[in-house]
Amino acid sequence: ALGVAIGSGYLYETTFAKEVYSDLFGERGVLMGAINGLFRAQYDVLRAQGHSPSEAFNETVEEATQSLFPLIGANGMDWMYANCSVTAQRGALDWHQKFYDASLPVFKDLYESVKNGTESQRALDKNSQPDYRESLEVELKEIRESEIWRAGETVRGLRPENKK
Repeated sequence: ALGVAIGSGYLYETTFAKEVYSDLFGERGVLMGAINGLFRAQYDVLRAQGHSPSEAFNETVEEATQSLFPLIGANGMDWMYANCSVTAQRGALDWHQKFYDASLPVFKDLYESVKNGTESQRALDKNSQPDYRESLEVELKEIRESEIWRAGETVRGLRPENKK
């Protein structure tokens, strides 16, 4: 048997179809689409409540990507819960079910859209347009120029490793 692990530090048993489904599902879900949606939603609520762009970004993206996600990846979610403040423990334990309940139907719809070919067809249709690159740049510019990611550029510049 031959295996190639791209994006993963290990091999696991799968089929071509399952790999395609999980890859498309993951990209649209937690890996990129859902996480960007969650980041934006939390950031927008913080901004609407009067928090500064840098504070909202820090509490939404910076702490997640620079502190929490690496620790969760290395040690697991149970370890993270056991090794954080009581306020973080209670908040996470008391609210995670509500987020699960709200997002499960969206993830089920997404998986069905992957499985029935809608997502692959959309990617093919979009990528086949003669102006795809120009249209893509418009979408990326909207993200890049949104307040959350402009704040992110500023905050990333403050990291010690980015100081000149």
